[in-house]
Amino acid sequence: MTSPRPLIAFDQSACGAGRSHADALRDTLELARQCEAQGYHRFWVSEHHNNGAIVGSAPEVMLGALSVLTTRMRIGAAGILLPFYAPFKVAEQFRVLEALAPGRVDLGLGRSPGGDPQIFSVLNPHGSSAREGFEAKVRELLRWLEDGGEVADDGHRLHALPRNPGSALPWMLVTSVDGARTAGALGLPMCFNYSADQSRGIEQQAFDAYRVAFVPGTYLQRAYTALMFFALAADTAEQARYLFSSRALWRVRLDRGVRAAIEAPEIAHAHPELAGREARIAQQMEINLVGRADEVAARIQDVAGRVAADEIGVTNWAYHLKDRVRSHRLLAQALRA
Repeated sequence: MTSPRPLIAFDQSACGAGRSHADALRDTLELARQCEAQGYHRFWVSEHHNNGAIVGSAPEVMLGALSVLTTRMRIGAAGILLPFYAPFKVAEQFRVLEALAPGRVDLGLGRSPGGDPQIFSVLNPHGSSAREGFEAKVRELLRWLEDGGEVADDGHRLHALPRNPGSALPWMLVTSVDGARTAGALGLPMCFNYSADQSRGIEQQAFDAYRVAFVPGTYLQRAYTALMFFALAADTAEQARYLFSSRALWRVRLDRGVRAAIEAPEIAHAHPELAGREARIAQQMEINLVGRADEVAARIQDVAGRVAADEIGVTNWAYHLKDRVRSHRLLAQALRA
């Protein structure tokens, strides 16, 4: 009998209507404590900007808090939008985090926008998500992360500090076959987002491309992968679908360009904006796994088994923290059964 795959809990600090942004951030911290108690192997937080539903804009700050609130599980960003930052500064931030939580820090790297495209020029007027430029930035970041962190620049020796015995573990976060191929060529672990719209139906191609392109390097000697799902579980399928209505309404609004906080299910469930959008909601339910924990776990295990993923990641957007905590608990139990 094979051992259960290690589990990743991923939280985006989803903000509910009528609640403060500070509440959303504190909920993420409490969820991390609960997930550690449930035996999750990793807890990741995201970076988004100018989105009223996702207020985790500074994962490196959240990770500082998580380094104190957790003691066992790995903590990480999923991910840092590297095209918009100087690799040297990102390396320094994660060297500090590695000093605070040695051997427990993951540095997920993303190329996709992660939010409102109009905010990118504010983050960095010269930033670019072009694949070639992104790969160059990743390679520069890896040099700064490596022990010593020195790069010659016109005769000067630069040092990324603090120095640590170990390093944060870089991951590539991907939603495309090209992204998977890049992760393999860089010799980094890959996390594929199954529940992204652009990822629909390409998971096998992406995993195959990653393994074909994989080159052993400083961080890995063999290909290593994770598969991330939006997965919302409850005691009954009806209850899970009821809780998912908060996400469904947000998605319908986003289709119109509205980036709003998520509504409570008692408001979202019968909201008039959902009328006539059954096809759109059904489309979302194909990639957002919603139902009883055993049903959701079976679907997750089926996909993860087909692509031979090494780890499984789950996230959800329930309005109430208690429902998010219960979903993570039920899924942890079902996925280990």
